[in-house]
Amino acid sequence: MTIDLTCQKCEGTFELDAQDLIDGTEKLVCPHCGHKAPTNVQEDFVSALTEMRTQVAVLGKKFAVSLALETEDLEDELDEDEETDEDEESDDEELDFDEDEDVEDEEDYDEDEDER
Repeated sequence: MTIDLTCQKCEGTFELDAQDLIDGTEKLVCPHCGHKAPTNVQEDFVSALTEMRTQVAVLGKKFAVSLALETEDLEDELDEDEETDEDEESDDEELDFDEDEDVEDEEDYDEDEDER
């Protein structure tokens, strides 16, 4: 499986073999300008590729699989996920407030026991 890449820095295009990335014989580096992917990003990408290949192999027993993925396709999905995360964070803040009130109630209960 080959991966077509376009460098965001120099706009040069290049191709990498997924198996070479997985084996560690290739790195995510632009051959034109030397621009590199951060190590943690490359490691996460290789892990995802490995898992995807495993799952496609399993699925391949029932279906022929062809996959095309464009960065632009993901940008809209990521924007929607970030908006959802922000909504969940605001819900968490409300829960934190409620938890503080519960602690005060427990303290009042403990004081009542001490008085007995």
